[in-house]
Amino acid sequence: MRYYVQFPAGTGELVAESIGSYVDRPEVVYADDSSLIFESDTPYAQVVQMPFVKNSFTVIADVVRRDIDEGVLELADSLRYDGLEARADTFRVMFHVDGALIPVDPRAKRALETEISDASGQRMVGRGSGEEYWVVGRTDFEYLMLCRRHIRAKRAEKAAGAISHELSSLLIAASKPRPDDVFLDPFAGSGSFTNARMSFPAMRIVYSDADLARLREDFPPAIRDSRNVEFLADDALALPSFKDREVDVIVTDPPWGEYEDLPLPLPEFLGAMARSFDRVLDPSDGRFVLLIARMAAEEAEKALTANRLNVGSVHEILVNGHPATVLVGGRAAA
Repeated sequence: MRYYVQFPAGTGELVAESIGSYVDRPEVVYADDSSLIFESDTPYAQVVQMPFVKNSFTVIADVVRRDIDEGVLELADSLRYDGLEARADTFRVMFHVDGALIPVDPRAKRALETEISDASGQRMVGRGSGEEYWVVGRTDFEYLMLCRRHIRAKRAEKAAGAISHELSSLLIAASKPRPDDVFLDPFAGSGSFTNARMSFPAMRIVYSDADLARLREDFPPAIRDSRNVEFLADDALALPSFKDREVDVIVTDPPWGEYEDLPLPLPEFLGAMARSFDRVLDPSDGRFVLLIARMAAEEAEKALTANRLNVGSVHEILVNGHPATVLVGGRAAA
């Protein structure tokens, strides 16, 4: 099955690196900084559950991209002898080419709507609820696609100051979660990473923040009421509750908005953090994903590398409009 997914701009490399945590043996057909086309045996119902995508689609048909109106007519012809499984009584059609909604020739539009209706038994409506079929063209992709948009459940609003559901889930996926993991977020804050990690089985999931007593009041119910999360108020620069080499994976977002609030100058803070991570992480297979301000990324990478924590990939993204960097890595054998 071929799928098309859209996600926050600038995270394309991270998505390509992480998608294997959610779908089986994905084969990437096309990728850019905000979308991915891939093939996988994973069923539609599982693809819909990918939390870091904004929209997901099943690709029904494609034709070589030339003139858009002619391509729409060719897509209509491709449906003439095939049935479409209907998941709603009504439908509408969108035309999204090179990142923008576009008008198409009325004759081509009517032809496609007629063939979809005949193939699915659905009734076309101009707006409102129902199923959406999208004709999609992406820059530098040689095909024009007809896709069925997946109906996805709405997410609860994130807490003020929290990392988005999409980004937190993406960074958890980048950590390559395993069922026997001892997971730790030592700067857990609002609990975004903890919440996202609960989507995967683990031996232990540990939330730790020195300001736990204050933060606990604003936890979402999924975290506050969970029996699968351990809560600690450790100093992240020491992590006294942990034995040496006890942790398998750290995913965290250390303070990076206001460096004057740090207990130490930035280089010293990052060095102490890296030494703390080095002590608790598994010596052969420990992994980490670190989200940090872009201005501090080089210093953070130096500190990690100096403490036997190798950075395997670096991704520059925006977080609420602010330049940030994601460092993904682990021990030499990881």
